[in-house]
Amino acid sequence: MVRKLLVACAVMGLSLGVVQAQEPMEGDHPPMHPEIILGPPEGFEPPADMPPPEMSEDSVENERMMIDSFFQFMDTDGSGAIDHGEFHLWVRGAHMPMPPDGKMGTGQRGHRSTPGDHRGEPMRWDPVSGTMGDVPDGDGDGEGEMDGILRAGDPDLADLNIAPECSDELRESEQIPQQRGYQVPCGEREGNLIFRTICNMPGYNTVAISLPDGRKAACFGLAALRGEIGFKIIREDDGSVVFDTTWGKEAYKGLMISGPAVYQIKSTGGTQDGAVTLRFVDAGGM
Repeated sequence: MVRKLLVACAVMGLSLGVVQAQEPMEGDHPPMHPEIILGPPEGFEPPADMPPPEMSEDSVENERMMIDSFFQFMDTDGSGAIDHGEFHLWVRGAHMPMPPDGKMGTGQRGHRSTPGDHRGEPMRWDPVSGTMGDVPDGDGDGEGEMDGILRAGDPDLADLNIAPECSDELRESEQIPQQRGYQVPCGEREGNLIFRTICNMPGYNTVAISLPDGRKAACFGLAALRGEIGFKIIREDDGSVVFDTTWGKEAYKGLMISGPAVYQIKSTGGTQDGAVTLRFVDAGGM
């Protein structure tokens, strides 16, 4: 119980504003940076052999000890350095403060940056042609709630983390479970927590899920989202679609796929900065 209270104190005390680069001041407005909140992942239990630090009357020293303990909890492999996968697990939420005028400004990815009536309007990325086009206003056929596009900031998705930038390093890190040696409950079974990220950019708009014989993937969810993006999951050998975001969240929650088979998660559209991280449990005999 003491260890859990220690973790709770650390979570309440650590709200990290991540500054990626110092941007030049534009007018009277300060630069914009995301604010990231860290906290224990679902199901986390402090190591049984790790005693809580002894608290003193020095508040500065107590804060230092809590931060050190927090770091040790995140450093699951004991390497002394926190890698991308370890950090990503502990991201509870992220928020980009809006500037005073309520706009993200010009020159952002997926937005027009040329002067005119359309300045600042989002544009939709077509992953097939690799080109940009205007985002439909939602009044046409297939648009609106059922267009299958996930939008960061929508009420149902507002609590998701910000999806990371796609890279070869990220792809490699997602080939291993998010917490090595830690089994995640899924129904009556336990399995490995797996992440898969796709982005609306060439070379990263599709990613595979490879399941050997006897393995299943289930308990699907969304771990992170950026911009606007839709996706579908296709069985590679016969081309059958096992899920499409137009089918809705209930179909996604109930999705279960099995091996031996390779499945492809493919983007179906969105804005150029669109990205999504899927989470699921890979287990046997479900």
